[in-house]
Amino acid sequence: MSVLTRVIADRSTILSEIAADAATRELTGTDPYAQVRLLSESGYTALTLDGPSGPGAGASELFEFLIDLARADPIVAHILRAHYWFVEQIRRFPDGPVRDRWVAEIAAGKVFGNATSERTGSAGSLSFQTELRAVDGGWLLSGAKFYSTGTAFADYVSVTATVRGGEFDGRVARIVLPINRDGVTIVDDWDGIGQNRTGTGTTTLDNIRVTADDILAFTDPASPAAVANDGPFLQLYLQALITGILLSVSDDAATLLRCRTRTFDHAPADEPRHDPVLLGTVGEIDAAAHVARAAVLDAARMIEEAFAPARSGVVEPDLFVKASTAAARVKVHVDRVGLRAAADLFDVGGASSASRA
Repeated sequence: MSVLTRVIADRSTILSEIAADAATRELTGTDPYAQVRLLSESGYTALTLDGPSGPGAGASELFEFLIDLARADPIVAHILRAHYWFVEQIRRFPDGPVRDRWVAEIAAGKVFGNATSERTGSAGSLSFQTELRAVDGGWLLSGAKFYSTGTAFADYVSVTATVRGGEFDGRVARIVLPINRDGVTIVDDWDGIGQNRTGTGTTTLDNIRVTADDILAFTDPASPAAVANDGPFLQLYLQALITGILLSVSDDAATLLRCRTRTFDHAPADEPRHDPVLLGTVGEIDAAAHVARAAVLDAARMIEEAFAPARSGVVEPDLFVKASTAAARVKVHVDRVGLRAAADLFDVGGASSASRA
């Protein structure tokens, strides 16, 4: 049995275990540290590694798994967004000791977070206030990041910074640090809209000593060289989460309708499960969820078509344009139908279904 086949065969058991206490974690505000470790220990955080180090799943297989994982617990799936992004970047790295090192860490079950976004500057730009300053014998890293989703659950954090001084002055550095390195502080202080308990918050970097072994790469932000575009992957990841949530909503709607015995005085049927209006609503939720799933997986195939040659060092911009367009189409559609479909759950259960208990 191949590694991929074994991993897929274990999927239902792993997902069932994660789903079993998801509602309790939501009610009690419990962070899913154990569930993230379960995925790393069972090989799922290395799902897309190829060769002898992992199953070699492509984007289509990854997104199919992510939808199922989000159906079980979207918090756990969201935590791993930066991790799977990092793995894909390492898959595109040229053969050599740097790639070998991080492949080995991923294969060993290590989880990677991110410290990229900043509160200043333009979103998506390659200009960072976080600085990597050249000093005798190495560098010092200082700055602050926010929106560091998943980092509180990670073993390593991937940091972007502008280099100041030395031969790489003005370039952008990608640094990978263990989260227990002196000077790294991670605070789960996200107070905006969205999923809580995903480790989203502030990462502070206080004069951290950085060596050559911590540097993943230096890039020139002004370089015209074609690079692989991770935007479609990162965007579609969020749509996979929404799709998993919609499938969970569909599950909840069907269960709620089967279990309800109390109906309304103007209801067209004596039992809610025989009410054609409520049955129609459940059917609409189910249709929205499964059409969203099909759309995500179709876009994932286009992302894989773009990534496949890039992993061999050949970037084909036209393929990434198609992948970006596909991911954008899914976002426009799923964002609109998803919110309504999720809200329709309350049409099935009425006001009482809003009870936290």
